[in-house]
Amino acid sequence: MNWGRGLFRLWVIFSAIWITGLLAIYIAEAHLLEAKRTFEVEGPAKEKYEILAPPNATEAEVVAFAQQNPRTDCSANKSGPWCSYPAKLEMPRKPIDLLAIYLAVGVPVGTLLVGGGFYWALSGFRRTT
Repeated sequence: MNWGRGLFRLWVIFSAIWITGLLAIYIAEAHLLEAKRTFEVEGPAKEKYEILAPPNATEAEVVAFAQQNPRTDCSANKSGPWCSYPAKLEMPRKPIDLLAIYLAVGVPVGTLLVGGGFYWALSGFRRTT
């Protein structure tokens, strides 16, 4: 019976399950598979925006995004028929959380290092013939 090979295979199986589980949780919580939503916002000078936002964005975030990206062709002093047509903007998704990546990869690597260390230490107690 080869303990080293068997334990390594168990580590591969459990690491794959661990990484797949965390990936599924991250995809579900970040709403990565859901379609983006469209918001129609009107600015202070009656200029219109059509904003394509991630599914987990709140209305306050969408309004703040519209305020950060004002239209230069429509303002209180400058207006025209083009101001009645909405400007199309797209909000970027939130950046990937590095803690999730470190957790997904770090736990299996740490387990491999600790398990390899124990296997190495315990293999020193074998009888030599």
